Amino acid sequence: MEKKRLFSGLTSTGRLTLGNYIGSLNNLLKLQENQNNEVVIFIANLHALTIPITKDQLLRNVKENLKLYLAIGIDPKKSKIYLQSQIEEVNELFYLLSTFTTIGQLERMTQYKDKATKQTNSTFKIPTGILLYPILMAADIILFDPDYVVVGDDQKQHLEFTRDLILKLNRDYHTNIKLIKSKIAKIEEGSRVMALKNPLQKMSKSDKNPANTIFLLDDLKIARKKILEALTDSENKIYYNLKEKAGISNLLVIYSAIKNISIKEAENKFKDLNDYRKFKEIVANAVCDLLEKIQNKYFEYDDNKLQNILNYNLKYLKDEANKNLFKIKNQLGLIL
Repeated sequence: MEKKRLFSGLTSTGRLTLGNYIGSLNNLLKLQENQNNEVVIFIANLHALTIPITKDQLLRNVKENLKLYLAIGIDPKKSKIYLQSQIEEVNELFYLLSTFTTIGQLERMTQYKDKATKQTNSTFKIPTGILLYPILMAADIILFDPDYVVVGDDQKQHLEFTRDLILKLNRDYHTNIKLIKSKIAKIEEGSRVMALKNPLQKMSKSDKNPANTIFLLDDLKIARKKILEALTDSENKIYYNLKEKAGISNLLVIYSAIKNISIKEAENKFKDLNDYRKFKEIVANAVCDLLEKIQNKYFEYDDNKLQNILNYNLKYLKDEANKNLFKIKNQLGLIL
């Protein structure tokens, strides 16, 4: 049986949070364990240039996040992982695809419109890279001709843009590119981690209140303190109810995800506890055990190991990219 190729891009900017791990990265780990999948993952360092960043910042961010992805369990023997800038073919395909798009299409993208609103208010100047971001994302995907693309719900519009490009190329140039299906990494009820001090909003790496967010590289004492001081109610009963008990429900989500059990199983475990302090201590222990495991693994990787990992599947990936780019260029009439 032929394996289905799953494709996913991972950020190279910002610090990764417990919410990132539970909400999306954990899902990717499960996909790589399925023997019927060929998982291809790239670290999006070209996309990182859409906002101002120094050379040192970019290199530091890429290394830190790559080490974290490996530390949580992304395995180069199970998933083919590469740095976006290692595959030069994506830049050529990016230009080719740009000739089949219009400025109007790009300006209708929600991400661009959000930035345009800020520009109208004279608070932000829009880099050209943000306008062109959907084309580069489409090039990333089309270059590897995957069956499925694993993306967050916030990328759904960009994925539709990519599908429209594929339809146009297949219709007008008979490129026979697979019409990708999306495996939206939906954060369904029971897997979205909320802010610890405000459990009605999503946990975010950009939250101005540091007490709201647990980062995967947080000092264990700090992470424990954040859990122990998480906002809860006064009922002192532990059960899952997002509307009435958002704080307790959030802690149940965190605990059940780390322990790989259902919300219901977590509820049953704590139904007779009636002690929020003790409950928080148990959740904090689970969180700190996870962070300690990740951090210990994180510090095993030096620059040489990272380079070896990025080169591990590089020849295969470059051959695939070159083959698919040649096919598209041939159909466009660019190969004599």
